[in-house]
Amino acid sequence: MGMLIHFELRKIVNNRAGMAACVAVLAMLVAVAVLNVVTLGVRDYDSGNYVHGFQAQRAIRARAARHAGTLTDERVAADASAFDRAIELWEAQPELADKGGWEASGDAAITLGLDFWRETGALFDDPYYDEVVGTLDSTNPRAASLEEGAAVRVDAALSQGFWDYFPYTDAEKAYWHNLEDGISWPMEYGYERGWHNVIRWKGFSGLATVALSIALSGVFAGEYQDGTVAVVLPTRHGKRMLPTVKVIASLVFATAYWTLLVAVVVGLHVGIYGAEGWGLPLQVSAGLDSPYPLTIGQTVLASYAIGYVVMLGMVGLTLLLSSVFRSAMPAAVVPMALVFLGIIMLFATPLAKIALLTPFSGLSYVYIYMASYAAGPLVADLPTVLAVLYALLLAVLTPLAMRAFRRHQVA
Repeated sequence: MGMLIHFELRKIVNNRAGMAACVAVLAMLVAVAVLNVVTLGVRDYDSGNYVHGFQAQRAIRARAARHAGTLTDERVAADASAFDRAIELWEAQPELADKGGWEASGDAAITLGLDFWRETGALFDDPYYDEVVGTLDSTNPRAASLEEGAAVRVDAALSQGFWDYFPYTDAEKAYWHNLEDGISWPMEYGYERGWHNVIRWKGFSGLATVALSIALSGVFAGEYQDGTVAVVLPTRHGKRMLPTVKVIASLVFATAYWTLLVAVVVGLHVGIYGAEGWGLPLQVSAGLDSPYPLTIGQTVLASYAIGYVVMLGMVGLTLLLSSVFRSAMPAAVVPMALVFLGIIMLFATPLAKIALLTPFSGLSYVYIYMASYAAGPLVADLPTVLAVLYALLLAVLTPLAMRAFRRHQVA
């Protein structure tokens, strides 16, 4: 069987259109990582100069380092007071009255000197203060702790409904509150931009399903087009072994490609931005209104594990289409259409929860939003639904593909 698997793998690799698609997706992911750092820009705290690219990345790392440590109530209160003082200083300057307010143009403070900017604009442009002080200010009067403010933000999101359209049931609210209760306070803060980008761009790994649908579209259909079914039919192991070999070869190729893709995504972003932050709470990356009691590292592992299952489920769909149709075209086009249709459906709010069940859209939003599905008292969040749905697709559609191919042989 090993030789047959090797032979089938060679046939997959010899699919020029499929290999071109696989290379194109990898090239796009590399381009995204490079453009992400090239277009990065921030004002450097030490010099006051606006820097770009790798200099900006180093400035962002230094900025996060100034906030590293445990976010105790006392420390957070002091940071909030510093932010309030920055607003007072800004509003006391008549030269800045026409700048649109500190919210719109904190960077304008540099016109009054570096020291003044460090006391004002540097805080306004720092996402740490935006997140921390914004969370405290989610209550009136200001919350006494981040834990209190974060709880209010989660409650507000649950009251508004998912995407301000889908109301949460009581069971869903209880589900999210139960997750939220698992978060440890006070939490640690630090630099995590490398892993933040790995999580942020995880949805693009869903495009692997597009490349694989093209690469694997001819696994069964190619036998019909080439007329080789009539040749393998009389052989002793033709009908029994060949479908199994083709499925194994497809899964091996898909797994190898997925591993390469994840290695490229993780390697580039972590290589450029650094590997710090693996053990920090997810809230440092996703926001303090995230109810998931996970670390950033756990989120990375879970996200890409779910992505792998989604990819395998789409492979099962591709193989079924390849076995049913005598042309490879439907096997390549239908999964591709499903991916891009899911992206388009996100713009139609009533269809959003359906769109999130497709590869690209679903993987983009796992562990980011409080997306959940309820049936009476039963509740499952988006990561769980995706994992179960695509595992079922693989388990059901792959045997159906093998059966359909055998029936074609008999015919």
